Amino acid sequence: LQFRNVIAMAGKWKIFVRFYERLLKQHQYKTNIVSTGAVFLAGDFISQQIIERKGRQHDLQRTGRSIAIGAGDIAPFVTFAYNVVDKVLGPSQSVISALKKVGLIACFSPFTNAGYILFNGLLNHQTRDEISHKLRSDLVEVLTVGYCVWLPTHFSLFVFVPLQHRLLISNTVGVLWTGYLTYASNRQAR
Repeated sequence: LQFRNVIAMAGKWKIFVRFYERLLKQHQYKTNIVSTGAVFLAGDFISQQIIERKGRQHDLQRTGRSIAIGAGDIAPFVTFAYNVVDKVLGPSQSVISALKKVGLIACFSPFTNAGYILFNGLLNHQTRDEISHKLRSDLVEVLTVGYCVWLPTHFSLFVFVPLQHRLLISNTVGVLWTGYLTYASNRQAR
């Protein structure tokens, strides 16, 4: 009986992937914005409920800010970055090409992570000094953890995953990453 459930789930997954592919072909940015917003919703939920154990004290405004930053800043920027990387270095999925692409993507990471911390601070009505302190105190840690998570992830994406599926797969990893990122950007500055 369980094997049948697995087969049924696989069939539904194929239907979802085909639907997602059609949406990406017709509306790449819109589709990535919606899916990334959902990832940031899930990531902040994980952060607040599992990492921080807030229970009924869940901060819905924080979750809304996280969704807004993911959908409004991260998704368009990452979609743009993936497109640039493929245009500059070509669509090859060889190991050498993947290493070059990972290096180029690594150059985008400081901007993506600093942007998240900056926009989170702005949406939290923090002062310029508070945001600056938060960037100085947390950005190196966030980048270090991010490189440990994302460099192997991106290498795998560039070797094994076609361009149109990269954001979907990276969003899957991104749920856990966003849990960490929302936690790190919302904890008190050290």
